[in-house]
Amino acid sequence: MGSSRLLIFFILPILLVLDPLAPAIVGDHISDGVCTRIADYCWSCSNTNNTFNNGSIYKQNLNTLLSSLPSNAQINPRFYNSSLGQAPDKVNAIAVCRGDVALKDCLTCFSNSVSILLQNCTNKKEAIIWAERCTVRYSNISIFGVLEYEPVKFVPSPNKISNAEQYKQVRDPLFGNLSEKAAAGNSVLKFAAGNALVPLTNQTIYATVQCSPDLNKQNCSDCLQESIPNITECCGGVGGGRVLRPSCYLRFESNPF
Repeated sequence: MGSSRLLIFFILPILLVLDPLAPAIVGDHISDGVCTRIADYCWSCSNTNNTFNNGSIYKQNLNTLLSSLPSNAQINPRFYNSSLGQAPDKVNAIAVCRGDVALKDCLTCFSNSVSILLQNCTNKKEAIIWAERCTVRYSNISIFGVLEYEPVKFVPSPNKISNAEQYKQVRDPLFGNLSEKAAAGNSVLKFAAGNALVPLTNQTIYATVQCSPDLNKQNCSDCLQESIPNITECCGGVGGGRVLRPSCYLRFESNPF
């Protein structure tokens, strides 16, 4: 059973090569990472000094831990965290599914995300991928219950809007309310979704926020509050966007998603 899972993870990256990758959507100096052309997956790898060798114990632990993720996550498909090995070869991994996604789609997202990480962050001891439906990350240092602001990735919508200030006056309070709800969540789910109408324009803003459930209430709130101003920086003149961090994310769109 274990060997068949490993085979899947080595075959999937080959298939994914057929989907060419584009440069990062935002070229801002504080935005780190790369996205696929339609931004359904964005990821960031650790710096060049934090690497491991092929055949190393760390690589063995990483492959074993990540290949077991889909089956182990069936116990709680929305949130999974686990470690394998002993320092300095210990690997820590977290997988978080978006709170409104069907459970079977969570497992699919985890599998696909792991494959992309293994393909694009080769020999990196630390990496993260933000998919539309889930987030997966691993590291050689402790990441459980730790608030992490970086790396951060901005993903603006290509659709411009003419009423940016009116949009902001509705969008930011919406994010504030949702952030409070998400931070008040439990150790399995810290997620909130909602919408609000922009006066005079009849436009509706749809938004979601989420934290890694292993964060406490204060850290979740801090992460989301830190990210709300980034929406104006990256996505103030467009009708949608995402701010992606290891510990939390924000997203808004002009249509349901």
